[in-house]
Amino acid sequence: AVKIEDGEDKSLALKKEGSAWTLPTMDGFPADGNAVDRLLEKVERLERGWPVATTSGAAKRFMVAEDDFERKITLSKGDNVIASLLVGSSPGLRKVHLRLPGEDEVYAVELNTYEMETEEDDWIDKSVLSFKAEEVARIELPSLTLVRGEEGMAPDDLAEDEEAVKEEVERVVDRVAGLKIRSVLGKEKKPEYRQEEPDMKYRVELASGENREYVFSKPEDENHYVLKSTEREEYLSVDTWVVDRIKEVERNKLVRKKVETEAEEKEDDPESSVDVGTAAEKSEGS
Repeated sequence: AVKIEDGEDKSLALKKEGSAWTLPTMDGFPADGNAVDRLLEKVERLERGWPVATTSGAAKRFMVAEDDFERKITLSKGDNVIASLLVGSSPGLRKVHLRLPGEDEVYAVELNTYEMETEEDDWIDKSVLSFKAEEVARIELPSLTLVRGEEGMAPDDLAEDEEAVKEEVERVVDRVAGLKIRSVLGKEKKPEYRQEEPDMKYRVELASGENREYVFSKPEDENHYVLKSTEREEYLSVDTWVVDRIKEVERNKLVRKKVETEAEEKEDDPESSVDVGTAAEKSEGS
């Protein structure tokens, strides 16, 4: 487990459940495992070098005292504390002062305070609803439906003289599959979320047969959307620009008229056909 304290009575806990990191204070909501691993890797590789101070009074000056610090990181396994770090003021770019509890020496090490935030939303897995684009079998958007065929995803109502603009369709599928959240609002449904008056709904069917539904609503005077997905119990906040990019999808941007080849044009043109018998007569008489 990892505990991060900010010196102002605010703390954050991260716990590993199996191979995944979670946030215990958020009912085990998935944490960004990559961010946690990056922090632990940096802590593990810290090079202390020569101390910048060695007296007991220096702890206060560099903000690495037991009761005065910028951050305190505690690593534990079960009930056993493995290591603790007191992180203080910054002597320069990408550097902080560091002291180990019980020691007088203060070091300047390469670390960033912003990598040790105590806000839960800074550690949530923002890709918790994301999946691979190739897993998508069908997307039912308000403006059109995309289905996967032999040549990939395409609108389900293509006419004979139409074809999908592959790169544009793929861009839409990527937006849906790569949906990222901003924050977690909790499991309680609130009137101000206006979920009864959704701004957009869509449905995704995966190749496995699994169906996912998404309902987006816009709280009054807010710059974000509220999302309720069948995948999660929580109501989630999503950035406005993320949702607007999906809302603006239009069929005419994903479809174009087929371009006929020269051979196809001649085949369709009756005047371009040759009467074999006439051509043979002309050949004999020449």
